[in-house]
Amino acid sequence: MLARCLARSGLLVAVAVCVAATATVPTLAQGRAPKGPVEITVGSSAGGTPDVIMRTVVKIMTEEKIVNIPVAVQNRPGGSWANAYNFVLGKKGDENVLLTLASPVFLTPVQQGQPSVVDQLTPIAGFIQSELVLLVQPNSPYKTMKDLIEAAKANPGKLRVAGAQTASTDHLATALIEKAGGVKFTYIPYDGGSAALASFLGGNVEITYGTLEEGLPVFQGGKARALAIMSEKRRPEAAYKDIPTMKELGYDVVFGQFWGVAGPPGLDPEVAKWWEDKFKKVVETKAWKDGLTQRFQRSDFYGGAEAGKYFQAEQTKFRNLMEAVGLAKK
Repeated sequence: MLARCLARSGLLVAVAVCVAATATVPTLAQGRAPKGPVEITVGSSAGGTPDVIMRTVVKIMTEEKIVNIPVAVQNRPGGSWANAYNFVLGKKGDENVLLTLASPVFLTPVQQGQPSVVDQLTPIAGFIQSELVLLVQPNSPYKTMKDLIEAAKANPGKLRVAGAQTASTDHLATALIEKAGGVKFTYIPYDGGSAALASFLGGNVEITYGTLEEGLPVFQGGKARALAIMSEKRRPEAAYKDIPTMKELGYDVVFGQFWGVAGPPGLDPEVAKWWEDKFKKVVETKAWKDGLTQRFQRSDFYGGAEAGKYFQAEQTKFRNLMEAVGLAKK
């Protein structure tokens, strides 16, 4: 701003005005803290990945004194995240509530033929990404993806997949695998990934998914067999380097999850900026980075307007995928 002012005027008084104006910018950029305690709404049950992520965020914010206001996670499961996002959509301008963004926030409206939710929210930050691993029962006859696909072809609809809510990432991943392999599964939705995994561990279904963090103790503990991951290339970690990608096996399925946060419609831009700065500070902490390594996740950060563009791009991508596999309601 100072450079632009200098270019436009040779007057000393103009320089002084520009310097004074420039001096106010850092104050504005810091934003304004919300008044009172804040709820971070999560649309899945306790123990699922979005819940764990947000509780980790709150723990770091509190312990490292990044925020000095009470912040708590509130689970509002049901309706494939519709309960959570409708709650926040109804809190126009409310400084005391945020919404955790997960794939169902983008997918459910498409599946139900409703307007985009993210276009109505106030973007704050996108900050964490992960891939999925496909798991089958440890005593099943499916040693490879080829075995699984051949069995599914021979018995359309017989093999059951436990996953998160209808129109979740798990649901879309299933549809993409069905399309790539020319097969049909029976998809059984649960309130979240943790509930789906519990059903799988109880022997109720043949197939499920997990984030790389969720899947590791399950297959390393002999409770599942990991057949493939849905990343562009193999993971470098010792625990995953021998597990092939679906793409290298001939199934064009590269898919994962990401999480972020947004405010209700009409949130004060200064409050949104304040939160953006706080989330950025969280992802810069050692505690957060150590957690990423343990959870096999990435933390590409998008804030403010950039986050808004990122969310819109993801919405377009998800809509196109949903339409391609027949899950979008016209």
